[in-house]
Amino acid sequence: MKTGAGSRSAFPGFVATSPQAQHCLTVLIRGGEFRSSNFVVPITDGGLKISGGVTNGKFVPPSDGSHGIYGEPLELPGGLTGVGAVSRFMGSVGTVVSRVQAVKPLVINDLMAFDLTLFLRIHVHNPLVGGECYIGSPSTPLEVRMQRIEGEKNIPTLVRKGIPSGVIAIGNVNVAAKNFPVPTASGAGPRGAFNTIVNLRASLPNNGSSSSLSVRSEAFLAQNPDYVGD
Repeated sequence: MKTGAGSRSAFPGFVATSPQAQHCLTVLIRGGEFRSSNFVVPITDGGLKISGGVTNGKFVPPSDGSHGIYGEPLELPGGLTGVGAVSRFMGSVGTVVSRVQAVKPLVINDLMAFDLTLFLRIHVHNPLVGGECYIGSPSTPLEVRMQRIEGEKNIPTLVRKGIPSGVIAIGNVNVAAKNFPVPTASGAGPRGAFNTIVNLRASLPNNGSSSSLSVRSEAFLAQNPDYVGD
C-alpha cells in the first residue's frame, strides 16, 4: 500500500460494540452515488458510515439495532418531479429525502480486500409519501456486494498523520457494486397509494441491469479495549 500524508478529517470515534469483538472497525464514506437506471442519489461526505466489531474476520454488529450501518439524510436532486425548478416551486412537498439503512448485519467476505456484502433498504421521506416509504425490506433487501475498484488511482493509502497509536487507518478505499436487483417501493402514502409515483421516479423495479453503488471511503481498525475473549 502507498503511504499518504494525512487524513482530511478528524479521527472518527468507534461505535461501542460487543466485548466479544476482538477489533473495532469504522468505515467513513467520503462520497459516492447510488444509481438505478437514470435515477441517481449522490452520497455526500459523511452521509454514510459503517461501524462495529470484527472477530476472526467476521463482523460483530453493535447492539443498537443499526446492524452497523449509519446513514444521514440525503436530499434527492430534482426532488419529487425530477425537475429541480418544478420541485422547488412545490416547496416542501417537492423535497425528497432518503436515508440508507441496514436490515441485517453485513458480511465480511475478505477484509484485507475490502470485500463486503451489505443488506440494505432505502427510507424515502416526503410530505406526500409520508414516513413509511421504503425501497427494499427485511425480506427483500438490496443485496449489495462491495468490492475494491482496481487501477493505479484506486490503490489504498496508509494514513499516519493524526492517527492514534494502535490504530490502522487506510485512505483512498474506493469500492463499488453493480447489477444488483432493486425492488419496488412500498408504504408510499395511505395504503401505498403513491407507490407508483415513487417507482416511476426511481426507475423501479430494477432487475439489476442498470443498478450500481460506488463510494470513496476511509477505513479504521483498532484493538477493542473492552475485549474479554470467548
